Amino acid sequence: MTTTTQRTTSPSTVTTATRRRPGTDARLATLPLGVGGLLMAAGGQLHPHGSGETVDSYLASMLGSGTWLPSHLLLLLGTAIATVGFVTTRRAEVFGAQVERWLVAAAVGWGLATVELVPHLVAIRDADSLAHHHATPVLDLHLALQVVATPLMGLTGAALAIAVARAARTVPAWALAVPAVVGGLGYAASAPLIAATGSLAPAALFPMQAGLAVWLVGTWVRVAAGRRRVVRESNR
Repeated sequence: MTTTTQRTTSPSTVTTATRRRPGTDARLATLPLGVGGLLMAAGGQLHPHGSGETVDSYLASMLGSGTWLPSHLLLLLGTAIATVGFVTTRRAEVFGAQVERWLVAAAVGWGLATVELVPHLVAIRDADSLAHHHATPVLDLHLALQVVATPLMGLTGAALAIAVARAARTVPAWALAVPAVVGGLGYAASAPLIAATGSLAPAALFPMQAGLAVWLVGTWVRVAAGRRRVVRESNR
């Protein structure tokens, strides 16, 4: 005799996966972009303004400023957090498959820029040595790495902004891409031009990094606002 046992389940005994509200993952995944952008913007505002006719005097005037440490600490934290945001955004597939490779490129470029910001921050220890024309190993390391780090950060940031705008195909996304591209290209050219020409004029391009910060914050706001609409519609 064969006994057939029918398994039955009831709603009270079934363990169900946690239901995700639409957009929650996207808002959380892109949150580091917004936080990173705000920190970068704050660091940029605090950054000391250099003065002097030579590169050494220009650097010495900034290293002697009381805002060197806080400004570069904020820039370091902001860049690092934004780099994490590129990774979390890719994992959550916020912008689609066509943007993934640009998120990877940005994570690599900004990750290297984060590494460069460590000697950049600590270069203040060479302030006295620079003033007395002694060896400045940390400052020299910062300047060497910056020639590579600024183009990587600026160009990958600009390329990512364009890729995101092309994927989104919305006016806000393209509007945000404008400051990112202009700022990213300008920032990318700054350190290499100074190194190649010895002129201080390209230093005026460094503050254009603010365009990337605007894109980071604006993109998080755009994604968060768009996902809230999705949530509201799904709850109707």
